[in-house]
Amino acid sequence: MPSKSLTVELRNLFIDRFSDDELADLAFALGMNIKDLGEDTTKGKARELAAYVVRHEWVAKLIAEVGPKERPEIEWQALLTEHVSRELLSDDDRSRLVDILANNYDMQMGPSARYGLMDRAGLRERLKFIDLAGAPLSLAYSIVSDLEPLGILPGQPSFHALGALINYILQLPDTTTDDARILAELLVKYQLISDPAYLDGLTTTYSIDVTPVRHIDPSLLPPPVTAKDLARLSTEAPAVIKDESPVSKVLIRSSEDNLLDIDLLAGAIYSAQAVGRIELPRGRAHGTGFLVGPDLLLTAYHVLKSKDMLESAVIRFDYQANADGVVTQGRVFELMPDFYVGSPDTELDFALVRVKGEPLAERRMRSEDEGQNYLELLRRGRHRGYLLVSPSKIVEFERINIIQHPNGGPQKAMMTENYVLNDMKGNRVHYLAITQPGSAGSPVLNRRWEVVALHHSGGAHPPLKDSADTQKLEMYRFGEGIPMRAILPKIEKWLPRS
Repeated sequence: MPSKSLTVELRNLFIDRFSDDELADLAFALGMNIKDLGEDTTKGKARELAAYVVRHEWVAKLIAEVGPKERPEIEWQALLTEHVSRELLSDDDRSRLVDILANNYDMQMGPSARYGLMDRAGLRERLKFIDLAGAPLSLAYSIVSDLEPLGILPGQPSFHALGALINYILQLPDTTTDDARILAELLVKYQLISDPAYLDGLTTTYSIDVTPVRHIDPSLLPPPVTAKDLARLSTEAPAVIKDESPVSKVLIRSSEDNLLDIDLLAGAIYSAQAVGRIELPRGRAHGTGFLVGPDLLLTAYHVLKSKDMLESAVIRFDYQANADGVVTQGRVFELMPDFYVGSPDTELDFALVRVKGEPLAERRMRSEDEGQNYLELLRRGRHRGYLLVSPSKIVEFERINIIQHPNGGPQKAMMTENYVLNDMKGNRVHYLAITQPGSAGSPVLNRRWEVVALHHSGGAHPPLKDSADTQKLEMYRFGEGIPMRAILPKIEKWLPRS
């Protein structure tokens, strides 16, 4: 937790460097009204504002976002370094967390993969203070030490900075059961997520028996659904569907809850902005591709087999149909003819090329957009500029989504009732999915809308050798993709690091 000296230092800073109007502007930027502090004098306002920031764990919000924007000449980061205690975790808990983080798959790779890990956890803004080079163990200690004192994340009021990273790693399929239990225990013990129901779920799932040593600020808690609420709602009559009706057969066969969180739908629209139709030549559909950097496009090798094709090929973004079926023209970008990295279709079947210009530059996220959910980014008209790539293991029954241009037509998103049929094997993964010619080169995305594979074929290519898996797959109309875990080492050095 921040030390008392930080409160004093902030109070003195506010008195010395801010007028009454500037204090009011700073409070407004933090999301509050200075009048609510109940003070009339400058000193009183400065004292209560400083205390409020520290008490509500808005240190990260002030130092990383609001402060530099309102008063960029002040050395905000120096305040954090000098005055914040780093003793949130016990020594044993810190050591356990550092070991788990150091052994994470991304941490074992190079700086770009480590950058991707932090970015996917919503912590990209902290990377300006962390050197991603070096041994995994020492880097893991630096990351934990940097995040530990920060408090609530700007843009993610439900997460302590450390909680965002721990919760992300907890959800990765690569995380072992033993490590997952340790991570869940840390979240519960230190109350690093401001959602009691979620923490209760972790407690039950992992049979956790710890007493919290930290308490959540009540002002950050979401509204609960109480037993009285459930009792009242249960009086509403549910829809009745007769067993023999055609609808009941569909519902019985359905294996996934079709009540989707709105952020999942927003994620589809957000992600679709970075997916386009590849044409060769312009106007003739040839496949699908997606941005993995501001100007880097990934597609299947058999869509763009050589550098010679780049002179004639283009990528068309925003090629979509509205609810009436009216199709938009979209935006066309040419490809750079002098950059090409690829692997044949019998191997990894990928081609990495460069776009002339940055297709999503006008929507580029700003520092204040970091950590926002997909729905909020859509409201703001913001985008990272590319899709995040995840090298996490892909496991049986994992749900996946594919954004594609089937048959070369307007963009479609395949969501719900699509899942992985078996654990990824080397450089191939198979999934229950409907794709068409023209879908090759599409991103295969997980529930967080991270790219986990590159779709390259409806069916297996090359053909699978006879095995128990082959017999299982023959029961389905399945798609085949190349896991990003296999592709990433080949392209990592070109991916964004800032």
